[in-house]
Amino acid sequence: MKKLAAILAVLALTAGVAFADGLNISKPDQFVNIKIGTQRGTIAEGIAKKMLGDKAKEQLTTYEKTTDVIQALKVGKIQGAIMDEAPATQFVKNDPDTLKILPEALTVEQYAIGFKQGNKELLDAVNKALAEIKADGSLQAIMLKYKEDPTAAKPEDIDLHKGAKGGKLYVGTESGFPPYDIKVGDGYTGIDIEMCALIAGKLDKELAIIAYPFDSLFMAVNSGKVDMICAGITVNEERKMFTDFSDPYEDAKQVAVVLTKDYAEENKAVTSGDKTAK
Repeated sequence: MKKLAAILAVLALTAGVAFADGLNISKPDQFVNIKIGTQRGTIAEGIAKKMLGDKAKEQLTTYEKTTDVIQALKVGKIQGAIMDEAPATQFVKNDPDTLKILPEALTVEQYAIGFKQGNKELLDAVNKALAEIKADGSLQAIMLKYKEDPTAAKPEDIDLHKGAKGGKLYVGTESGFPPYDIKVGDGYTGIDIEMCALIAGKLDKELAIIAYPFDSLFMAVNSGKVDMICAGITVNEERKMFTDFSDPYEDAKQVAVVLTKDYAEENKAVTSGDKTAK
């Protein structure tokens, strides 16, 4: 029992130090001195590795989903997170007393749909469909709907065009990237899902969603398990070496997320055993 108590005391003290390290972070360049979390296989992971350099092995932890990254931040396992602006905005909107986004963006980028190299026929058809849903305003309406409320639709509200004459359009996505890709029960919602449903309709195909961890998406499309991948995927030169991309469908940013000062101070006190804490 004494040994267990000693271990718990050390863990509590360590957590208090972790929350303390997260205080007074106001600029992304301060991330070199703290533990960082990102989603595995994303642009954010690459940014963190470049930022930390030789420290990455000790200070960087990667997670399967953005929701896992945020949970690690809240409990003090990490003191800063890097992720896409849209999901970060949703997390902060849902928990403004706990989380905040630093004002300085880390990158400016664009999202696009990914294809196996050489699949020009499908790529051209998707680009044509994308142009049409941009022109008629339906894509913008979807984005506004989900950015206002990620729970704005249920899976059964989305027309997957079941039984379409053109067969199925298999799309690889991930399920923890609100407001773009969200698992709800046995189905999926979000900007990417509804956008792909509109595209499938234009192609006279039934949309079939298959979820993967983000870092497995490129392998899935390049091995032919899915026809295309859509999960808030940023286009960069490295990815273009092994994947073809559609025209961009949205501009995006990578941002830094930290705890609010009040939350970090309160939890530092609690985990350190300060009896005066709220």
